[in-house]
Amino acid sequence: MDNNIDKNLYAESMIKALRVDFLANSEELRLYATSIYNASIWSREVDKKNKAILKRNRALK
Repeated sequence: MDNNIDKNLYAESMIKALRVDFLANSEELRLYATSIYNASIWSREVDKKNKAILKRNRALK
């Protein structure tokens, strides 16, 4: 697994986390931003897999 951090994506995640009102302190903010970042990375991987499946299915038709 790639342990490199996409700094631009993390910055976007932090900006999104700053917009919510229910976070009480900086640690919660960091954890929430990290969760958004991880979800974004996960969705990239899912999108890649889905595109590969669609491409393979189109080739079979």
